[in-house]
Amino acid sequence: MSVKAIVFALSGAILALLHGAAAAEDFGYVSDNHSWSLSCNKSGYVLRSQYPVTRFREAGAASQITRERETLYLGRSCDATSSVLGDGKWCWANGGFFAEFNSARMGFPRQELICPTPAFDVPGCRC
Repeated sequence: MSVKAIVFALSGAILALLHGAAAAEDFGYVSDNHSWSLSCNKSGYVLRSQYPVTRFREAGAASQITRERETLYLGRSCDATSSVLGDGKWCWANGGFFAEFNSARMGFPRQELICPTPAFDVPGCRC
């Protein structure tokens, strides 16, 4: 086998592995019929929508429709930030957790935020 063929075969194998890792992302959270994946960092939780979320944003004559993949940040100080809805707050209780913004509330009923590494879990923010 030539060096060129070996490099080509290895490149294909690497691409297949990377695609498999991306496809293995866990979309185990649901809010308003949208699937979300969870990741954690030292600042708190990060939820990303699997597909574009369509929202009507009321603003009188300047109302608009947004259709994009969203990111929701849930911070250690119970603050919430959405890539579309802006800033708000979040909390959890026995019935799940939710994030509240000026124009919307996103609920995740009967779901718990659990990080793969317990050190990243946020202990406060009870409703």
